[in-house]
Amino acid sequence: MDLTRQQVLLHRIHQHELDRRTSDATELAVFSLGIQDNTAGAAVLSLAARLKTPAADDFTHTWSVRGAPHLHRAGELKAFSRALWPWSDADARARAARPKADDMLAALRHIATAMRSIVTKPMTKGDLSKALTPLAPAQTVEPCRGCGTEHVSDPIFRLGALPAGLRILPEEKTVTFERIHGWPGVPRKTAGFDELIHRYLTLHGPAGPSEVASYFGTTVRELKKRWPKEGLVEVTVEGNQAWLPEDVEIVDADPPDVRLLPPTDPYLQARDRDLLLPDKAAQKDIFRILGRRGAILVDGEIAGSWQGKVVSGKRYEVTATPYRPLPDLLPETELLAQAKGLDDASVKSN
Repeated sequence: MDLTRQQVLLHRIHQHELDRRTSDATELAVFSLGIQDNTAGAAVLSLAARLKTPAADDFTHTWSVRGAPHLHRAGELKAFSRALWPWSDADARARAARPKADDMLAALRHIATAMRSIVTKPMTKGDLSKALTPLAPAQTVEPCRGCGTEHVSDPIFRLGALPAGLRILPEEKTVTFERIHGWPGVPRKTAGFDELIHRYLTLHGPAGPSEVASYFGTTVRELKKRWPKEGLVEVTVEGNQAWLPEDVEIVDADPPDVRLLPPTDPYLQARDRDLLLPDKAAQKDIFRILGRRGAILVDGEIAGSWQGKVVSGKRYEVTATPYRPLPDLLPETELLAQAKGLDDASVKSN
């Protein structure tokens, strides 16, 4: 089966439920991998783009995929922790984002165990880091120009939070951790990573090992060693090899007229950005390293970028940068304002 780019995008939009066919946030398919929440309130805006009625359900915040903050369904975190646990020292070094010791898995296990033992009551990131550093393996500690001291490498610190069974308290202004009750301990080995590959390919497929490896922060070489031998079907997208789960059918659904997706929205997490947004200038606008912008999705294509801010504590203002003529964005902006608990909304263009 050879699929066109348009077929893939419409299929993904349907898989991401951007047609607002449910009112229950707990049933959203995107929670199979979690919803990233890097910027203030981004996950709430991702929910608003998918739900018939804006909702604020009780999900758990923690650092998970790539050490980034995500919202997860609380009941899935134990299994998620086992599935995300690195399967080798090489994999652990890749996820730590820089070369470290040969025994990186043992070092990460030591870090996670120590983090769990330290956090006996709510504790800020700074206090936890200060208490953790003297207990950490030397190879995990490095100088930090930002704070003028030495502490556990931030990527390693982030990778240790979920295995330690720690969640982030969203109501606190400073990153503050507390224990997840009933935690079974730091995983002994990886279990269930095949399921995470299946989930990625369900939401972001068709795709291949390079996209999946990039999403989970590992290398293609390590990922290919774990690539499922069963349960996938091979297809092509514009002539390029890709895979889908065999239980997933391509859906050619009608796209929504317009959606405002926040910068860390799950739809934008697909790693084949050339397929998602072929225009290189638009890619640089949307996928900035610093100050990333949201995407304006119009009839299945990204037609512009946007930034939002709260004005005078009561109005949500969206500033749009169009790549082509845009429809009226105010109705969607009003929905985002409601999701943020605001009564007023406005739109302006660059």
